[in-house]
Order: sequence, then C-alpha cells, then structure tokens
Amino acid sequence: MVSEGHFGVDEAIRCCHDCLSALSTASSEGIRHGDIRPENVICVRSGESRPYFVLIGWGHAILEDRDRPAMNLHFSSTYALQEGKLCSASDAESLVYMLYFACGGAFPDLDSVEGELQWRETSWSRRLIQQKLGDVSNVLKAFADYVDSLCGTPYPMIYG
Repeated sequence: MVSEGHFGVDEAIRCCHDCLSALSTASSEGIRHGDIRPENVICVRSGESRPYFVLIGWGHAILEDRDRPAMNLHFSSTYALQEGKLCSASDAESLVYMLYFACGGAFPDLDSVEGELQWRETSWSRRLIQQKLGDVSNVLKAFADYVDSLCGTPYPMIYG
C-alpha cells in the first residue's frame, strides 16, 4: 500500500488503531512484539467490509526480560538500540517510526546506531516526527506526542 501510494489518512489511523489493539492484547499477557516494521503489518481486505491491519511476525516476540528483540536501525525503539532490550513503551515507539515512514517520512541513509540515535535526537527535539504525522492527522500527531511523553525523550525542544 505504501509503495503504491494508497496509504491515506483513513488507512494510517486504522493501522495505528489496529496495531495498538494487538499490542494491548499481547501486553496484557506480558508479551511484547519487538519487531514492528512495515513488513510485519499486512492489510486485509475481505468482501465489502473496511480493510483492517494485522500485526504479524510474532515469532520473535519478547516473553521474558532476557529475550532480545530483533534490531532494525529505523524501526527499533531507542531503548532497544541503546540497551538491546525493550521497555514498556518500545512497541509504541516503534509503531510511531513505522507510521512516520508509511506516511511519507524519510529516514536518512545511516549505517550505525550512533547515527540513528543522533537523527532521532534532532527529529524529536525539532518535533519533525510529530509534524509529519500531524500533516496526515491530528490523531497521529497526538499519538506521537503521547509516545514522546512515555519514552521521556530527553531531547531539548528546538522551536523554529
């Protein structure tokens, strides 16, 4: 959908809702996904009903603290990149990065964790991620703001 330009406002909000529902259900059982990225979200269309999104790729789900998540420079949470494990907000943060990408946000071509962390610091402090998602929907912007507050991103705010 994304590569074909068919990922609009309705799809973005539905994707966010459906993925959060799946994460909430899993979290209530102590399970974290740990590998949220575009390849692990599929759109299901059946008949005339509205399409819905399914979070797949649970084969590397995190069941215990000693389990290690799959690593992806662009979509893994900041905590996962820094510590090699997940915190309670890691899946939500990864979902923000996935939605940012699906809504047309560009990731720089980086090949190191340090470079990715620097990009994130700049992007969050300048509110570039929230702005991009806000261009699509106020709901997505609010979600990014909420995740930012959960993750406690320690970046100073840069306005302008």
